[in-house]
Amino acid sequence: MPRRVRLFTLGISHYCVSAERMLAYKGIPFERIYAPYHDRQELLRATGQDYVPALVWGGKSVTWGGIPDFLDRVRPEPPLLPAESAGLARALENWGHQVVEERVWRAVVTEVPPVLHDARERWVFEEMQTRARGPRHVLEARRPEFVEELQPYFGMVDQMLEGHDWILGRPTVADFGIYGGISPWLTVGHPIPPRFRNLARWAARIGKL
Repeated sequence: MPRRVRLFTLGISHYCVSAERMLAYKGIPFERIYAPYHDRQELLRATGQDYVPALVWGGKSVTWGGIPDFLDRVRPEPPLLPAESAGLARALENWGHQVVEERVWRAVVTEVPPVLHDARERWVFEEMQTRARGPRHVLEARRPEFVEELQPYFGMVDQMLEGHDWILGRPTVADFGIYGGISPWLTVGHPIPPRFRNLARWAARIGKL
């Protein structure tokens, strides 16, 4: 393992949270380098691209899509993609990032600015989200609706965990992808609703890795 492992990351990014938890699960010490929402100059210099998360492993940079496979190559145990469940784990990981995260994001997007680092970053974030999703006041007015629409997805994950500590019986990218998708809810300060006991215990377990 190289002397210095760096992860360019952004706390509100579900992909970044997922990558951080995978590194923690593998027991790999790493340095977090904050890549501001509006300024990726340091990231560009280090990796030649501006997308987070980006893992810098010695002289090699690895972007999001390649991180799970790369980590399993350089640190095979414990595996993120066990041979017997790799396909299902990848499918569930994708569901967490592409489906669950969108439901979560709509419910929390107006609450994100306070967790950003400075006024300029908050301004850029709000401007970009307004362009993509519409006026902030409309999103805020619809927030109760979005929170309600999110609940069945919490319920699905809770049911997946019935009788299990992990989605597929052992930790895989499925857990870290779905946790990443849920993470914006946690990042802005919301607890998992208490009726989803399996989900709450699982999220706490991953958070403590």
